[in-house]
Amino acid sequence: MLRLLQTQRAELPQPEAKRALILGVSSPRSLGFAVGEKMQARGWDTILTTRRSKERQAFRNHRLVHFDYPDDVDDIKLVDNVDGLVFCLGSTQIGEKNAGLTGASYDNFVHTLTVSCFAFIQIVREMSQRDYKPSSVVALSFLGSERVVPGYEMMGVAKAALEQAVRTLAYELGPTGMRVNAVSAGAVSTPSARVLPNFRQVQAAMAAMTFIRRNVGADDVANAVSFLLSDESAGISGEILQVNGGLRHGLSLVH
Repeated sequence: MLRLLQTQRAELPQPEAKRALILGVSSPRSLGFAVGEKMQARGWDTILTTRRSKERQAFRNHRLVHFDYPDDVDDIKLVDNVDGLVFCLGSTQIGEKNAGLTGASYDNFVHTLTVSCFAFIQIVREMSQRDYKPSSVVALSFLGSERVVPGYEMMGVAKAALEQAVRTLAYELGPTGMRVNAVSAGAVSTPSARVLPNFRQVQAAMAAMTFIRRNVGADDVANAVSFLLSDESAGISGEILQVNGGLRHGLSLVH
């Protein structure tokens, strides 16, 4: 009888896997890659975009698409049936990372806001016009959007704009069935964290200021993103989910 039940179950049609498109995965150490691994573990089909096609072997478990914004933005139209979208793009000119806002150039301001915020608006807008829309969109942010974190000045402005874009898009697209949220991550050691001078010292200081007395890891962030992509968070939209161990409520880097 048990063997018969197993046979019957095997013959039942299997639900088609949901698909997550994760934009801006720079390396296996990036938060986007951790999200991709988490979603795949949850049974989702995953598509990762990257500018670094030479690292294809590192992403071998995922479908990989070369994507360099804005040159390849039209290629996103070729990726269909997306159930969840994760936005990890962000860029600023490294040569100005110690210049602060007072030393920021117009060109870098435009570049940083375009890649780190407007790209999100443009891609979500395109996705919202499809017959098959993603039900959940998640952007990755950082506490530098609302607190002064030395070395993160220009990106902080861009992340603040990104978070407001999240709220506004959530309002505009809610009636279409799309939810839009963000995850504000703690000081996770990733390639993008290199914009912060003396990152290891900053990371140690932040760990001491968290309520849980440790920094969060990529897996903590990926868990939060996977929750927001899933139907378990169907009632949540327009939120900036803080995944930093309480750091937001206790951080005081400026004296």
